[in-house]
Amino acid sequence: MAQTPTGAVQYRNINATGTTTVKTGPGVLVSVTINNKGAGGHTITLYDNTAGSGTKIATIDGTDNQVTLFYNVGFTNGLTIVTSAGSAADITVAYA
Repeated sequence: MAQTPTGAVQYRNINATGTTTVKTGPGVLVSVTINNKGAGGHTITLYDNTAGSGTKIATIDGTDNQVTLFYNVGFTNGLTIVTSAGSAADITVAYA
């Protein structure tokens, strides 16, 4: 596995419903890209936590068209993404 340079933006692709802890500890949510939209009321909820609860950063309609949403906001505890309902969107989360 290649090492990521310190301070470089990293990414995680998510394409199924469920809870994904992307990063533990403090960091920066750079962006969320909907690569392929979901269906059936699919939602994407981002938390400042290592679990799918706590301080909510955002809730995104996963049935929206392909788009990149830029946040550039800090989080303290971690970054967890919960994708639920309907058919999952294919998303890429960029963070540092």
